[in-house]
Amino acid sequence: MRIIYTYKKNRYAAYKAAYLHLGIDINLIGNTKDIKEDIKPYYLGLDKDLNEVYISNSGRNTNIFNNIILGLSNIYNEDIKTINFN
Repeated sequence: MRIIYTYKKNRYAAYKAAYLHLGIDINLIGNTKDIKEDIKPYYLGLDKDLNEVYISNSGRNTNIFNNIILGLSNIYNEDIKTINFN
């Protein structure tokens, strides 16, 4: 399964949740203002259940992003879970 933490404006909350999910020290996040605003998932690591964890900007419309991810998961028969922080 792939887990994607998405954000629109609250970038820090999404990174903090993903780091806590992976068991990484949240003090390593640093300044989130320096992070690129690309709308594509960035791989962060594997959790203890071997799920791939990603983080992504959801763009202007979160519903469109979620529908694209859902469509891709149906095409490739993958389980993808999105967690939104807007």
